[in-house]
Amino acid sequence: MITVKHEDQRVQDLLCNALEGGSNYWYQIRAYNFPEGATKASLGIEFTHLELPFKEGGSITIGALGHEMPDKVLDRKSIRRGLALMANNHPNHYADFLKENDDATTGDVFLQCCLYGKVIFG
Repeated sequence: MITVKHEDQRVQDLLCNALEGGSNYWYQIRAYNFPEGATKASLGIEFTHLELPFKEGGSITIGALGHEMPDKVLDRKSIRRGLALMANNHPNHYADFLKENDDATTGDVFLQCCLYGKVIFG
């Protein structure tokens, strides 16, 4: 097994591709989950949906629009899992991410891997 370390900013950029474009057709943010006692200001967060999942104890809850599926939590653990699944199961999209050639579709595949472990929409 090979371990690859990614800078948070690059992964946030990939998440931005999903949340601000590629996944708009199926997702909705249901809740912002701050660590106990923390606020957006105390965490130094500018864009809650992009940065909160990377903070210790922070996450966002995402639901699938028009589908009877349980809501899923996006946090650092699910992001790590999603990157690994994308690398193993969708190497063309992962290669685009590595080459900084990712787009809305790449972000959508990534978000679905994070939340569902596979691509189920689109």
